[in-house]
Order: sequence, then structure tokens, then C-alpha cells
Amino acid sequence: MTRNKLVGIICILAGVLLAATALLLLQNNRKEDAAAGAAAASVVQQLQTTAPAAVPTAQPDAAGETTVPAETINGYDYIGVLEILALNLTLPIMADWDYDRLKIAPCRQFGSVETNDLVIAVHNYKTHFGYLDQLQVGDAVNFTDVNGKVTVYHVELTSILQSDDVDAVQNSGYPLVLYSCTYSGKTRLTVFCKKV
Repeated sequence: MTRNKLVGIICILAGVLLAATALLLLQNNRKEDAAAGAAAASVVQQLQTTAPAAVPTAQPDAAGETTVPAETINGYDYIGVLEILALNLTLPIMADWDYDRLKIAPCRQFGSVETNDLVIAVHNYKTHFGYLDQLQVGDAVNFTDVNGKVTVYHVELTSILQSDDVDAVQNSGYPLVLYSCTYSGKTRLTVFCKKV
């Protein structure tokens, strides 16, 4: 066997291995997405069938962080349900965020409805905010807290921000901000909403 033929065979085998790895990653991402969608749907059903909790409104704690009324389901605190009519999407919103929680449901990263600075972050799973880029100015976004209070917003602006541009999200001046990674993972698709 000539050297060129051997190099060709090695390149083909490497290509097959890379393609198989890519397929496994794709399958894993789809499985993770489906599990996140099923978990979110289950929590939404529990939140919607439970009588509204008689919990106090959002308050700043000793460190100045906003504590938000929440209901505990499966060991996680949820502050309510977000409904995006144009995307036929209804999702529970966790009270706090970290990367493990983002695999289950969208998470409150900052603020609250009461303080008009609620920021919700989530993965770009198709079952979560994967179609956020399809929202148009004027589309309705409803948030129902654990007390049953509904706050209606409409999309005012969409933007692509750098991943480290936290201030533009946290101090946007908008009462509701939704954001998710773009598919590259390097930037964030961000939706700014105003109260109706």
C-alpha cells in the first residue's frame, strides 16, 4: 500500500468518526430538548391546577436582591407561567437561575414583575425559546404569577447582544426582557417587552 493511499484511508476514517460524533451530539441535543419540553409542560400543568398561593409580593432581601413569591414543585421554586401566544408557547419560570436549572425551564435572572425589571433567561431549545427570533414587534407576552395575577406585555424590540453585555439586559429600562443564546453560542437573542 502506498503512502498516499494510507493517508487517504486515514482521512476517510477520521471523517466517518467526526460525522458519527456529530450525529451523536445532535441526538443528545434533541433528547435534552425533548426532556426539557416534557418537564416544562408537567410543571405548567401543576402550576395551573394548583390554587393560587397567598404569598407576599416581591421584596428586596438584606443584600438588596429581589425575592419573588414562588411555589415549589419537584424541589424547584417557580414564580409563574410565561405565555407567548405567537409561538404557541407556555412555560414555567423558575425563581432562580443556574445552568442546571436552564436545562429544565426558563429562569428568572434578575428583577420581578412588581419592580418592572424582570429578566428571563433560557436555553435555545426548540421546546423553550428556540423560535424566539420569530417574534414580531407588538406580539403579546403574558406572565401569570403564582398568585394568579396576569401581566400583559408586548414585544417592543428584538436585538442581538454580546454574551458579556449583562448591563444592557439587566438595566434595559424595559419591564420584561427575554433572552437566549443564538445557535453559535457567542451572542444572545434578546427580546425587550413593555407592559400593555
